[in-house]
Amino acid sequence: RVRAALARAAETAPADDLAALAARLATDPDDHAARFELAGGQMAAGDRDGAADSLLEIIHRDREWNDGAARQRLLKMLDAAGFDDPWAAAQRRKLSVILFS
Repeated sequence: RVRAALARAAETAPADDLAALAARLATDPDDHAARFELAGGQMAAGDRDGAADSLLEIIHRDREWNDGAARQRLLKMLDAAGFDDPWAAAQRRKLSVILFS
């Protein structure tokens, strides 16, 4: 779990201006690069709910965007949280609904 948390932290650069990213998404909801960057900023700010929601939205809109980068990052977050974490279980259920519907 520690290794997953360290790997997640290493790849998560804080976004300087989350409001600017949100504005880009308001203009173009399919700007997955902006949403992915927003998720990284949200993770860096400790907003794991926001980060998970952003990543789930990318997966919902385009499962294979950037070779599945959103799903991979979400799975790393869930791995870092641990299998028994209730939050992680809820996020896994949301992911399952997207993937299997």
